[in-house]
Amino acid sequence: MSSLVRYQLINYLRTYQYVPPFTIFILCLIVNYTFVPNPILDSYSFTSLVLFFLMGWFTVTLFHAEDEGQKMITTLHTRKTIDYNLGIFIICGLLAFSLSCVSVIYPILIEAFFEKPKLLHILLGFLSHFSLSLLAIALTALFTRELVKNRRNTWWGVIGILIISVVIATLKDSILTGLLWLLPPLHFSLEMMSVGDQIEVIPNVFYWQYTWIIIYAFLIIVLFFFLVNRRK
Repeated sequence: MSSLVRYQLINYLRTYQYVPPFTIFILCLIVNYTFVPNPILDSYSFTSLVLFFLMGWFTVTLFHAEDEGQKMITTLHTRKTIDYNLGIFIICGLLAFSLSCVSVIYPILIEAFFEKPKLLHILLGFLSHFSLSLLAIALTALFTRELVKNRRNTWWGVIGILIISVVIATLKDSILTGLLWLLPPLHFSLEMMSVGDQIEVIPNVFYWQYTWIIIYAFLIIVLFFFLVNRRK
């Protein structure tokens, strides 16, 4: 499996498709922290939302890094389609983890905040970035060429589902509670990151809510593998 992941990563790097989203990621970080000082959690909330959209971009380009012919050859070598897709998800996860760390550490290094962040601020910042990144990866995978053959529909689907997730977060008060649990739980992260920098202790409910975001993402990934297997 490690050989497959290494091959897929090297192949992806050779395509240079990561350059546009990575460039935007760096620019957003620099621009967001150009003027200092900044509030801690509000700043992390903004960059986590930016990373949410950019991880959708990264995910599509990772799934589409190989053309159909090369993908078939790679799949034959791996012998299992599930291994091929799992390798891509592993790379997406590693990328999400790395960019989440950069998003949290960069403003600390340049002292961009009003006060020095406490451990709880750093933990909340990382959980916000990483959980939303995983959510974006899962939602985006449903619109890759594994399930959607038209490339144009892929991009419209990805943009649509990510924007809808944000809209749901703004309209959550008018949505039935039972239905809200079935929809992308991006709103949990935005709510938790709006508590203010004066927070002294992370409430236990915050851990449960971030856990639900991650579980929700993994459930969508399981749904992805089920649908892919059913299409064979």
